[in-house]
Amino acid sequence: MTQLNPSELQAYLAQNSQVEHLFMAKALPYLNDENLKRAPARRYNSAIIQRQADKLYDEFTAQIHGKITQQLHGHEDREDWLRFIDSNNLLEELEDSMSELSFGDEE
Repeated sequence: MTQLNPSELQAYLAQNSQVEHLFMAKALPYLNDENLKRAPARRYNSAIIQRQADKLYDEFTAQIHGKITQQLHGHEDREDWLRFIDSNNLLEELEDSMSELSFGDEE
């Protein structure tokens, strides 16, 4: 068995929590607002906005993956990962942190 890779972590979050939904509920309005500030001829279409939101979510989950990797100190077992996520209430913590997520202040 191996550790969860970032894609598997994303899939796990999607199946077991509202983290992705909550993240997108903040990211998409922010990106759409930023897009409206662009000159009309230079505005992005909705597919590009969605790709930008997906990229932000990928970066977010990569950070979470890195933090879990540090905490587990090289444990490679998938079950260790799932136990860590469960025992630290990580899903609930991430969902709660989404309420405090703000994109507008990050400039």
